[in-house]
Amino acid sequence: MSATRVLVVDDHPVVVEGIERFAAVEPRLEVIGTAGTIEQAEARLADATPHVLSLDVQLPGMRGPRTVEALARHEVPILLFTLHPIDEAVAALVRAGARGYLAKASPMDAYLEAVEALRTGERRLPEALEALLAADEARGPEELLTPRELEVFRLLARGLSTKEVAFELGRSASTVYTHAERIRKKLGVDTAAELVRYAERWRFDRG
Repeated sequence: MSATRVLVVDDHPVVVEGIERFAAVEPRLEVIGTAGTIEQAEARLADATPHVLSLDVQLPGMRGPRTVEALARHEVPILLFTLHPIDEAVAALVRAGARGYLAKASPMDAYLEAVEALRTGERRLPEALEALLAADEARGPEELLTPRELEVFRLLARGLSTKEVAFELGRSASTVYTHAERIRKKLGVDTAAELVRYAERWRFDRG
């Protein structure tokens, strides 16, 4: 396998330099670019072709799951390489599309293993994070969704289309679509059609 190309998105020079120094002596890893903000990362992705995006979660311009969703649209697997502890905020980033998590205290050999795994389509998540995600999946919409998202979900459960939900709530269709996408991510369903079926089953089960 050729060297795994990584775009490093981190605003800590010591971290970036550490990865670059490791890559300089490790033929299996290539740093093809760096970015210190989310805006810079988007610009790099416009003309770069990394196998993996290495992302610190505490960056200028970082807006949580929204940012990860936007970056994931480039179809580059995202490794969360961060000092941020495993918690619900990190779980939300995984639900939004991140494929791996690695603490910055980890040795560089572990970093190499993680990016190579993501490149081949695997997920690399610690057991504690997998357990947190599994616990979330066991919870229902009432616990996982915000009040506004739950309102949209209930209307979808009644069989309303996105446009009809928008009319019912006095919101734009694009706003309702955004809510529906977030609901889909939180509930772990893959498509809009599956979300509707999920909502209808939920309504039926509740009687």
